[in-house]
Amino acid sequence: MSNLPTKLNKRQLREATKIITYSAELGPDYLARGLSALYRSARKTSQQDEILALALAYKVVSNPEFIICNRCAYI
Repeated sequence: MSNLPTKLNKRQLREATKIITYSAELGPDYLARGLSALYRSARKTSQQDEILALALAYKVVSNPEFIICNRCAYI
């Protein structure tokens, strides 16, 4: 997936690719859970921002399965 963010490390990029690929069959709840877990495990704010941008692009931020923190309460 060439359109994935570049501030992610190799592991995060690999996981994001898997999550997005599998979500085609498993649905938006899987995508929301996967991206929120990846968000919570990110160490850098820049990585969290990139994962949040992915969630916004795939429109799962408002999904009840997308659980992150109070930082995104404004969305």
